[in-house]
Amino acid sequence: MPLPDSPEEAAALPEQQRAEIAQPTWANLFDVSPDAIVVTDRQGVIREANPRATELFGYTPAELTGQPIELLIPARFRPGHPRHRENYEAHPRTRQMGAAFSLFALRKDGAEFPVDIMLKPLDSGGSHVTLAFVRDITEQRLAQQAAHQSDQLIRSMVEGIRDHAVYLLDREGHVKTWNPGAERIKGYAEDEILGTHFSRFFTQEDAERGRPAELLRLAAERGRIELEAWRVHKDGSRFWANIILTALHDDTGTLTGFVKITRDFTDRKRADEAVMLQLSSALLANMDASKLLDAISASIREVIPHDAATLAIVNQDGVTFTVQFLGSDEEQPRRGNACLPIESSPAGKAFRAREPLVVGDIAEAGFPEETVQHLTSLGMRSACWVPLIHHGDALGVLATARRIEAPFTDHEVEMLAQIAGQVAVAVSNATVLRHVSELRDRLTQEKQYLEEEINLEHRFEDIVGESPVLRQVLKEIETVAPTDATVLIQGETGTGKELLARAIHRLSPRSERTFVKLNCAAIPAGLLESELFGHEKGAFTGAITRKMGRLELAHEGTLFLDEIGEMPLELQPKLLRAIQEREIERLGSSRPIPLNIRLIAATNRDLAAMVAEKQFRSDLYYRLRVFPISSPALRDRPGDIALLAQHFVAVHSRRMGKVIESIPDSIMNALMQWPWPGNIRELENFLERCVILSRGKVLYAPLAELETRQPPEEPVAAAAEPTLHEAEVDHILRVLSETRGQIGGDDGAAARLGVKRTTLNSKLQKLGIDPAKFR
Repeated sequence: MPLPDSPEEAAALPEQQRAEIAQPTWANLFDVSPDAIVVTDRQGVIREANPRATELFGYTPAELTGQPIELLIPARFRPGHPRHRENYEAHPRTRQMGAAFSLFALRKDGAEFPVDIMLKPLDSGGSHVTLAFVRDITEQRLAQQAAHQSDQLIRSMVEGIRDHAVYLLDREGHVKTWNPGAERIKGYAEDEILGTHFSRFFTQEDAERGRPAELLRLAAERGRIELEAWRVHKDGSRFWANIILTALHDDTGTLTGFVKITRDFTDRKRADEAVMLQLSSALLANMDASKLLDAISASIREVIPHDAATLAIVNQDGVTFTVQFLGSDEEQPRRGNACLPIESSPAGKAFRAREPLVVGDIAEAGFPEETVQHLTSLGMRSACWVPLIHHGDALGVLATARRIEAPFTDHEVEMLAQIAGQVAVAVSNATVLRHVSELRDRLTQEKQYLEEEINLEHRFEDIVGESPVLRQVLKEIETVAPTDATVLIQGETGTGKELLARAIHRLSPRSERTFVKLNCAAIPAGLLESELFGHEKGAFTGAITRKMGRLELAHEGTLFLDEIGEMPLELQPKLLRAIQEREIERLGSSRPIPLNIRLIAATNRDLAAMVAEKQFRSDLYYRLRVFPISSPALRDRPGDIALLAQHFVAVHSRRMGKVIESIPDSIMNALMQWPWPGNIRELENFLERCVILSRGKVLYAPLAELETRQPPEEPVAAAAEPTLHEAEVDHILRVLSETRGQIGGDDGAAARLGVKRTTLNSKLQKLGIDPAKFR
């Protein structure tokens, strides 16, 4: 029968004709199918089997035809099979291979093997048959079992590792798995860590600077990174960790996550630090190289048994080593330095390769005799050479040797490599430390010399002037500077109050510590408290990091509060408390911070009037006014104007690269006659402008600018400042009034003044003050 030319023609044919056309195709597939095909009737009798079935089961077609299908089923499954077959015949359907069954078949020789079976019901010539497609999955099952065993082995290994934290991270760094080692090292149980971000293991400093994201990025770029750093336990304590982070990718190369291995190296870190401490201590205590070599030898001997150790340092010629014995046993004298070639020596081989070299028998290693004679002459048989590498530079080689013919173990080589890293740092720093020591001695001598040369004139080099009123102020500064008394500097704007404050600091015992300045008028009121006391992260909107306040920065130094009169009234009690109780708390924190400062305040306002007008707290005013100093206005010291003019012209001409040798008399007279309401600051600004305008060696000044100005009104004479004696009497009287004449007790005048009761009574007698009048 001719075949149809198109699918449309095939569809138009009668069903019988289509079946006749398909019959040859079916017969061909039946014969060449890679799966065994067995045809059974409703009673489970085998009616036909293809060649693959006879090959798979080991029977001939004649041996299979007419036999029950149970012939091909293992004996243990045969009793239940008829029931399954009847259920299937009652509800015939196509069942796919491997549909959640674990099936086995039986060969003629009695061997069982795993199979996948697909059943297909078929009506043929009015009779019902079932096609069983049988596939041997022995190799597939073996592969699955091998994979399962491998997974189990890996899981057992990971679960059994208790000295390593081994866990998986997703692409963003969230923890996906957690092994017992991780629980032991980190302190977290599996149920409380899965799904959280691994940044919780980092220190706060590393987390704030984005270190976790940086490590993920580096691992993704490089494939694998290894590092050592501080990490945090669950309880907040730190440990020194060795970390390996490896990126994971799928078959397409897409990043799927990371595997992280962490080991606790705290003990090793401490051992390394102990070695480094020995080296550093020996170096700083005595610059003699033998002291350093003894320390290195002692450190190695603590961890690795050996009979001799040497340190080979590269010479400047780059082709030879200078070899120094670190130590030898008591039977052998210490040897002197030796010079060895890099090219042919075992030390040179380790140096060039930048890897340890282990030799079990030095005599048989093939090195020239002269390169190992310093060891073999002492009877050394085995040795290990480890390169000294610091910041990528090879500096030399550390070697240890024994008299027994046995190579060093991997553990010993690793320990030597760790010690070599510390030795490399010590060797690299030796020259630097020596220079630092020499510089320190020189600076100490220079400081001693300068201190001997300092006198009263040199102490106030920033303060220019010789007028009596200024000398009186400098004398007061000399008196109060050695004490820790609070100083209040009062004076008009531009009189140099900050210079006086700095002079007090330089002459005080705190001169080696910090001088911290804060202008209360230059900072918005809402930010002044944070600037003064500091704040914790998150204390308020915008507080993204922790900040140290000016009070804390000035600890053990001097704090200068300029324009104290501008401090908000609500902030003054907190400042007073900090001064009196000598402790502060940052905004957002309840932890007290001890405070030890010397306070100097300055203002151009009349604080006494502000106190009377309730604009400034009286208790803070009296606390600040322990020792008042008045900064004189420039109009009160006209004799200093010439000196100041020469000083400012010299400073600004030097800064601008000009040479101005003289100031005309006409200009100097005009400067002397002007009242300078802006004081020294106004004078300096005017002279700076003069230097800018000057083109020659003679100062030019726009005198018309002074002449056209309206002379300022005569300032109201400031109230005379009381003397120290008057201030003391005033303070005692005020305290007696507040305590109603009570001398003793916790609330008495003696306690508030900070003196003994007997001392206060004696003082009152000398002053002629009767406390009974205040009761």
